Amino acid sequence: MFVEGMYFNRITFGNKATEALFLVLVILSFLGLLVFASLSIISLVTRRIVRYWNVCFLLCSVTLIGWMILYAGQLRLGNGIMYFPANVVLLWLLILAVLISAILGFESPKGYIAVVALVISLVAFHFAVPGFLTGIFHLMDQK
Repeated sequence: MFVEGMYFNRITFGNKATEALFLVLVILSFLGLLVFASLSIISLVTRRIVRYWNVCFLLCSVTLIGWMILYAGQLRLGNGIMYFPANVVLLWLLILAVLISAILGFESPKGYIAVVALVISLVAFHFAVPGFLTGIFHLMDQK
C-alpha cells in the first residue's frame, strides 16, 4: 500500500534542509533579478544612475554566494549536481547583475575592489565545482 506522504517521511533532514535552502535561493534570485531589472529600466528612462544600486549589489551577491556554497557543498558531500539549463542561466544572470551593480553602485576604488572580489570568488567556485560555469557553453552546443 502506497501512502502519498510516505516518501516525504523517508527523506533525511539534510535533504529537507537542502530543498528548503534551494527554494529560498530561487526566491531570492528572482527578487534580486527583479530589483536589477527595475533599477536598469529606471536608470535608462531617467538617464541617471539611481542610488539604490548598492541594495541590488547586496541582494544579488548574497544570493550568488548562497548558490556557490550550495553547489560546492553538494558536490563535496557526495550528492552530486545536476546541470539544469535554468540553473546555469540563473547563475550567469546573477553574475552579470552583481558585476553591473558593483560598477554602478560604488565609487571608483570600492567598485574595483568589488569586481576583483567577484572574479576571485568565481575562480574559487570554478575550482570547487568544475564545469558548472562553462555549462552554458555545453547547453549552446546541444541546440
